Amino acid sequence: MTHRNDLTFRLAEERDRMQFINLARLSFIPTTALADAEREWGDYPINPTGRKGWVVEDTVGNLVARYRHLEFELLFEGVRFSMAGVGGVAVAIDQRGKGLAQWMLSQALRDFREQGILLSMLYPFQHGFYRKLGWAWMGATQQFRISTRHIYPFSERAKIAAYQPSQEEALKTLYGQVALQHNGWLCREPWWWENFFKPKGGREIYSYTEAGTLLGYLVLEFTHLEPEKKQLAVVVREWAALSASAYRGILGFLGSLRDQITTIVWNTYPDDPFPYLLKEQQRDPSLTMPPFDFNYMHQLGIMSGGFMWRLVNAQQAIALRPIRPVSPFSLTFHLTDSVFGEEKFTVEFGDGTMQLGSHPASTILKTSIDHLVQMFSGVRRSQQLYWTGELELEGDASLLAQLDTAWDTQPPFCWDAF
Repeated sequence: MTHRNDLTFRLAEERDRMQFINLARLSFIPTTALADAEREWGDYPINPTGRKGWVVEDTVGNLVARYRHLEFELLFEGVRFSMAGVGGVAVAIDQRGKGLAQWMLSQALRDFREQGILLSMLYPFQHGFYRKLGWAWMGATQQFRISTRHIYPFSERAKIAAYQPSQEEALKTLYGQVALQHNGWLCREPWWWENFFKPKGGREIYSYTEAGTLLGYLVLEFTHLEPEKKQLAVVVREWAALSASAYRGILGFLGSLRDQITTIVWNTYPDDPFPYLLKEQQRDPSLTMPPFDFNYMHQLGIMSGGFMWRLVNAQQAIALRPIRPVSPFSLTFHLTDSVFGEEKFTVEFGDGTMQLGSHPASTILKTSIDHLVQMFSGVRRSQQLYWTGELELEGDASLLAQLDTAWDTQPPFCWDAF
């Protein structure tokens, strides 16, 4: 619990239920009546397992802001990092413009650091607002709206079948194996899996097996695409493949739906080879085409704004992160951080490891906490940031190339939104 002269930041309690729901209603579904929102919420607890509600209360007991802390770990370079998910940030309509959300999230970040959490992640309503607090744009989801007739009917599709409840543990294990091959996938908690397997109208799971072993799966949803709403489409909400044959089986299965389904909406990470395996590199011609004003070319995919990350404890996160082999060098980082203030520390880079140094280095890299997490995660390179003036350097500029080599990795991606 944290106090300001006129505000208290605390864990939500059962007595807050109506106000907690109403803050979310007015921010996310304002056309819904409060009674309907309460009925939809039902007896869902304020603080379910792994998801704590936090509120800001004024001096007369009114809740003026809220958010939810989701307790996760994520995988990065094969290492588990503790991560605080931030969701459901809402401020009372009559209290906006007073800096309440900024104050609330600053308190939250301090709490995260005290708890030993290394990273925080969120899906922003405005990137600029969260960037002021140290979060940085990280993950982009690629989406392709493709005609089923442009997907090759790979023969491996014959090994796709409807998911059976008896495959639950195998699917969880498969997800964990594939997650280790990527950066940013969540280490899903039991409560998250419970929601994953809960039946939902229009949503189906299919699995790929060889000799009784599960090697891939996909989660799809039947829908009518906006704005046409004329043709039945399938949205691929999630997929995982442990082998190339499983990957081809998933694609071949989607192509085999051509007699019923006109369009496949394929969601994926940026370096997925999917577009190279199509018969035609173009958006489904039956859909309305958005403008693309650069010469003449076929539409293909779009990119989402995606999620944001923040380093909560930069020094501890850096000490945990594996790196690519490089010749030994050291850098002193001089960080600006609107929440935790300026911070200086030295990092010694060696053969696959980093460790914090006890003495300042001769080369100093000056940047903000949000730019640091972009470099740390492989989303951006220090040489690019130096060129654009987003970082300053005192000393040997050639060390930036070594830093980029050390931190070279696949940018993060995540299937799970909150």
